[in-house]
Amino acid sequence: MLQRGQITNNKDEAHCHALLASMEKKSLQLTFFDVMYLYYRCPSRIFFYEFPHPITLFMESIIPNLKNSLSLTLQHFYFLAGNLMWVPPTTEPEIRFVSGDSVSFTIAESTDNFSDLCGDHPRDESQFDPLIPQLPSLFDSNVVPLLALQVTFFPNSGFSIGITSSHVVSDGRSLCHFIRSWATACRLGGDSSACSELLPFYERTVIDDPEGYLKTILLKEMENYTSKMTSNISDDSQPSFEVPTESIVVRATFVVSRVKIDQLKQWILARHGKNENQIVPLSSLRLSAFVVTCAITWVCLIKAGVIVDSPGKEMEHFLFSVDCRDRLRNPPVPATYFGNCVALGFADAKKTDLEGDNAIVVAAKMIADAVKRMEYGVLRDAERWISDLSSRLPEGFVTVTGSPKFGVYEMDFGWGKPKKFEMLRMGEGQISLFDSRDGEGAVEVGLALPKAKMEAFTTFFADYLKLCNS
Repeated sequence: MLQRGQITNNKDEAHCHALLASMEKKSLQLTFFDVMYLYYRCPSRIFFYEFPHPITLFMESIIPNLKNSLSLTLQHFYFLAGNLMWVPPTTEPEIRFVSGDSVSFTIAESTDNFSDLCGDHPRDESQFDPLIPQLPSLFDSNVVPLLALQVTFFPNSGFSIGITSSHVVSDGRSLCHFIRSWATACRLGGDSSACSELLPFYERTVIDDPEGYLKTILLKEMENYTSKMTSNISDDSQPSFEVPTESIVVRATFVVSRVKIDQLKQWILARHGKNENQIVPLSSLRLSAFVVTCAITWVCLIKAGVIVDSPGKEMEHFLFSVDCRDRLRNPPVPATYFGNCVALGFADAKKTDLEGDNAIVVAAKMIADAVKRMEYGVLRDAERWISDLSSRLPEGFVTVTGSPKFGVYEMDFGWGKPKKFEMLRMGEGQISLFDSRDGEGAVEVGLALPKAKMEAFTTFFADYLKLCNS
């Protein structure tokens, strides 16, 4: 460990007090979107950057630039330096910032193989643990920080930026908004003026919830759901929304090119057109890159034995989220809205249908249909999101996180685009879906599985891609 310190949201002491004179305390009330994640495991992300130079240059150049630009960026994203506070049952949960609040910033050194960590091949998941900071949860305290950062240097190879954040304060789009703003300020040598037109929008009144109706329901549902999940585990364990993972797992990335995506679409359409018993008309089947990539991944996870199985199991389930910023109209929600603004979507299919020859076709139809249902009201049945999630828990489900639209490989801090990006702390039933470093419409599917299951998944995945090319 080289250094551990606290980065405040000020460039320097004098500028800080002048800037924050009218901001001694700021509170941010949670919306019904936010309360769903009160007990959710804090997600972690890591960016790897090439930097084939000695540690002296790293400490004299990289670290000061990252710290200075972070301080400048936190002046706008100040709630990330605050805390989530909740003392039930006397108060409601809220995010609070007080002048002087800070973000934990750790600097470390690793002797691990940088190139190996940046690969797509299966790597030991435990290798990534020392590279990401930890955050406590509401299971540990009534007051918990919302963001922690760690920069790890790999001598003469590169460095990584590990980011752990509370899902309560932001969804993936909002967090990427912060990271992109930080990267821009760093790349421009501390000039944050380029981000002035994309400042975070905090006003909660744009999330329409008369008298807190949905918030009250979902908060109660979340408490019941969490109680249900903790009833059979030890006191020192945290509940997870993912299928339990075996102790030793490997992490791998599967890159699906634009060409492969187009081939998948055409293959599914062709197979669907030959099905005389088709439920969804061919003309209405919308096959996006998201739909076809999730379909093949869902089926391969089932075939690899990743999802919970039982003799009486009848259905398989797929859970995804949909950004609501462009879908809510009254009132409209700005693209820069900072917080959570995603709806839950569910695709369900008969287990036997996802084990047959047309498994991918069925999976694609079910996911496409679930996405299309969002057009009829993205918040329809929102009060049942948690109960719908809970009802699918016994049979298990696959969840997808991330989006190729986030542009994670565009996060250039001044040393070029990332060599590799990883979404960490995922269970067996969770996959990540992001843009690819190769660009040109390719996507990266990330997952962590026990070695034997990863080998099985890899075989099924490759076979299906070959089949779609035949």
